[in-house]
This record gives sequence, structure tokens and C-alpha cells, in this order.
Amino acid sequence: MPPDLVIRELTGRDATLVQEFVRRLSPRSRRERYFSAIRELPPRDLERTTRPSDPGDARLAAFAGGALVALAECAGGEIALVVADALQGFGLGRELMGRLLDHARGARLPRLHGLVRDGNRAMLRLASSFGFRPGPSGDPALVRVELPLVPQEIKTLMLFS
Repeated sequence: MPPDLVIRELTGRDATLVQEFVRRLSPRSRRERYFSAIRELPPRDLERTTRPSDPGDARLAAFAGGALVALAECAGGEIALVVADALQGFGLGRELMGRLLDHARGARLPRLHGLVRDGNRAMLRLASSFGFRPGPSGDPALVRVELPLVPQEIKTLMLFS
């Protein structure tokens, strides 16, 4: 990871940086994250990415030398993550996933889940390393990964309360 890496929450002022980041991603990376090789985010998606609608949501961005190099999102327990092509494989995705998990636990979310393209082996490995379990998504090209966050004993107590 770059030594000058800064990770912080996204704000509405970051919309231009987010759009530039998406445009710089390779077609493969855009397809892995957005399930198509879009050139840029449509206005509605850009707004959703930069302005969380719920206080329990998190939108994190990693910056290196002022340039946005990774995005990580958690909205209603659904996670998504993308790292600039040149920085993939250096642990930045792992760092962001850990921060999303910390956020989700602090927000007392019962579980995290996400959709991953079946061919996205790197993301499936990363999710698995954090304890996410793969399952069907209803789309043969996508895998649903899920991680329960509420310990089993608490769930059991909640059922009998």
C-alpha cells in the first residue's frame, strides 16, 4: 500500500473524484464491481455512493497522493468494494473490508451480504477469509456472500425473550 494512504468517509464533495476513479478502472474491474463495463456512474448511482441515505450506512474511500484509489460501501448491510487496478493484491481491499466489518458491528447490523460475480475469485477469497459464506443469488452469474454478525447465543436469547 502507498505510504501516504488516507482512508476516510466519502462526502458529496467527492462526487467528481469518485467519477474520475470509476473512469480510470479497467473494463474488467468495472465489470467485477458494477456487473457491467460501464464508463462512468449514472447520476443516481453517483449520488447514492457519495450521500448515504441512512446513518447506519458507510461509504469509505482510500486516497493516495490526493487521488481516490478505492471505494468500500455498506448500505443496509449490503457491501461492495473496488480497488484501483494498480493497487489490487496489496492488502487495501482487506483493510477496507475490516473497516466495513467494524462499522457494521458498531452499527449493530445483524449480517453483511453482497453479490460477487462467479468469476471474481479474488473477491470470493477475500470474503471467505473474513468468514462470509457463499450461496445462491438467483442469478447463475452471481454468488451471494453472507456473514452473520449477531452471535448465535444472542439470537437464541432474543427468540425466547
